[in-house]
Amino acid sequence: MAAFRMAIDDGADMIELDLRMTKDFHLVVHHDRDLSRTTNGAGYIWDKTLGEIKSFDAGSWFSPKFRGERIPTLREVMDMLPSNMKLNIEVKTDGETRTDIAFEESCILIIREKQFMQRVIISSFDHKFLKRLHRLDPTIPTGALLLPVRDFAKMPSSLARGIGTKAFICNTKQLRRRHVEDAHKHHIFVACYTVNTKPQLDRMIRSGVDAVVTDFPGRIRRALRVTASHQSMTS
Repeated sequence: MAAFRMAIDDGADMIELDLRMTKDFHLVVHHDRDLSRTTNGAGYIWDKTLGEIKSFDAGSWFSPKFRGERIPTLREVMDMLPSNMKLNIEVKTDGETRTDIAFEESCILIIREKQFMQRVIISSFDHKFLKRLHRLDPTIPTGALLLPVRDFAKMPSSLARGIGTKAFICNTKQLRRRHVEDAHKHHIFVACYTVNTKPQLDRMIRSGVDAVVTDFPGRIRRALRVTASHQSMTS
């Protein structure tokens, strides 16, 4: 939660988080499938109850000043966000062996419960998940994350047709101008992640992407202001 509060203070327009499901079917915000890297616990998210997960310290690994941070639920993050901030929920299903756990339905129910329908996009490398969610509720926007080995030869428009997505998302090394041109031709939103330096940002601007995802929103917003000021002076 500390990282999200910092993003709010830095003026980010949207936050991105990774979502997994606990043993007792709660949706929690955690990137890794395993707890050992970022907490003082161990084991897989899907083998732990929410109570067990909440008992772990999720901040000390990064810095002593974050000691006592806990893994939040999706509801908790939604409750703390300002009303003007949007949310990119990346659903993580890698390693999940359970079937019929209603992951898609759980996402939809919480989004509707918290009235985030106009403020959210659900993204995933699991395109089957996105397709099922879109079938259940086509009003919730989804975004396909590019997996190079699987999706190397696919254009954004072909991915969108097969899944029902409205956005194409890849990292800075994967992005090609042809991706942006194809996406915009078919009215698909393009976002690129791990944009952490001004040279990376400048390349994204030249490529015509619609949004960038960064670990340093304050730094990138300052770089955007510098770029806008320079363009204003030279136009």
